[in-house]
Amino acid sequence: MFTRDQLDALQEIFNIAMGQGANRLARLIETFVVLSAPKLYSLKSQADPELSKRLGDTPIIATRQSFVGPLRGEVVIFFGMNGANELAELMGYSQDGGDAQRIKEELILDVTNILVGACITGLSQQLNFTKSSFSTPGLLVEGKTVAEALENQRLPQDSEALLVEIQFKIEAHAFFCELLICIANESIATVVTAVDKLLKGV
Repeated sequence: MFTRDQLDALQEIFNIAMGQGANRLARLIETFVVLSAPKLYSLKSQADPELSKRLGDTPIIATRQSFVGPLRGEVVIFFGMNGANELAELMGYSQDGGDAQRIKEELILDVTNILVGACITGLSQQLNFTKSSFSTPGLLVEGKTVAEALENQRLPQDSEALLVEIQFKIEAHAFFCELLICIANESIATVVTAVDKLLKGV
């Protein structure tokens, strides 16, 4: 598990990275976006009961995207159902249209690509890793709880997991999304060494 000092350093790194993600998101939806400072928690794995405890049992939309390189793993993002609908409305898509569901899913996948790319790329840059490559994001579940979303899914097992809580404020709307970053075992030592080196240089 990461130490408190290591988590504090990672939280600052993600704070910078998510700022870049917010700028890209603002360009996508053509609306000013305010992003809260991310809150970072260390979990034993994606199956850690603390995950469901923190995220609750409200219906969500979950997406996933993997990354490879010096950093290997997968990111699962949980969006509140209301937040996803509001994003679509802000971009002028009616929920009553025949293509509403498809458009909403495409929008959520675009947001996933932006957030995962900003998060992992920012982490790699700050820790002086070479650039990671990303898979195409995919929809995991919709309208289920976090526990249901993760049940029977092929997520990385016995991995170190980081939960990054983020709040977006877009115009008069505010909604949360959470990034569950599962880092492959073989990458954990690399991350810890790089973070410790960063801390020693402060």
